[in-house]
Amino acid sequence: MIIAIQSDDFPWPKGAHPDASAPRWAKAIEAAGHEVRWVDVYQPDILRQLDGCSALMWRFAHVTDMRQIARRLLPVVERDLGLAVYPDQRTSWHYDDKIIQSYLFEAHGIPAPRTWVWYDRDRAMEWCKREAEFPIVAKLWAGAGSVNVKLIRSASEAQAYVARMFDCGTYALESESARGFRTRLKRWLKTGRARLRPGAVIDLPEPYWDTHYRYSLFQQWLPGNEFDTRITVIGDRAFGFRRFNRPGDFRASGSGSIDWDPQKVDPQFVRLGFKISRLLGTQSCAMDGLYRDGEPVACEISYTYSSKAVHQCPGHWRLIGDDYESGEIEWCEGQMQPESAQVQRFLQRLENR
Repeated sequence: MIIAIQSDDFPWPKGAHPDASAPRWAKAIEAAGHEVRWVDVYQPDILRQLDGCSALMWRFAHVTDMRQIARRLLPVVERDLGLAVYPDQRTSWHYDDKIIQSYLFEAHGIPAPRTWVWYDRDRAMEWCKREAEFPIVAKLWAGAGSVNVKLIRSASEAQAYVARMFDCGTYALESESARGFRTRLKRWLKTGRARLRPGAVIDLPEPYWDTHYRYSLFQQWLPGNEFDTRITVIGDRAFGFRRFNRPGDFRASGSGSIDWDPQKVDPQFVRLGFKISRLLGTQSCAMDGLYRDGEPVACEISYTYSSKAVHQCPGHWRLIGDDYESGEIEWCEGQMQPESAQVQRFLQRLENR
């Protein structure tokens, strides 16, 4: 078979992307006896590039330029060309969208923090004033590494957030991000005004995240969690570790403070990770779990994640059969690249087709 791969080895300031999956995918695919064809999704002839291919693999990120291509291209490749795709739509259509995920969790009965999504300014304001319990967590629908997550402590603060979201919108909740963008904008205005002339192109500094406007998203505050539990499920394998909060902060994602001891990972989170993967039919799924009154709940999911962090797990759990509630789960010792598990599972399904 010919497997098309789009590179995610895009350049960083110090060279190639240190966590790229594409080179590891290619190595595993060729070792299995198949051919790799490198393609470029940024070119207008991308569909012709896929002629003769059986599948397409692309680890796209949550940045705007990649997301706008992926959401338009990948459904056509999967549904209309009939190629196997990684990630497929069941795996990735909800990627980096907390609103979609809240609906999915409720629809499938997946335990999660209670979530309120408002599309009407007046109703949101009234809810903040009369019904909301504080503290509460405000979020934007997009964001990774704890970006765009903020603890709201009072009704007045919540109403100010709602007013901001409905009156002018925002692109980031963090003051540092906002200050950084304002600094870049002022620098551009200072140096660019003199160059303005009829027909000139105004190259505004593009924010990292999309613009968020005319909605507000709140999530139940879960006190007493000093860490979250990240469970990454690929097929019948689950990798797990704990991530501790930043000092003086309630957020753990992106903190870099990780404990890979499998004895400290609550088996309930492992089963919850398998449950989500099976119910949603995902090829790959990383779940961030917290406790609510001693019971595990899922806060967010993502099809992609830090490959390095998963690889550092000393082993993984394997689900025997499909009974994630009470079926046998065995521990398998030894580190494993997540890309190896992804390719193994992907090729199995592709060959079964």
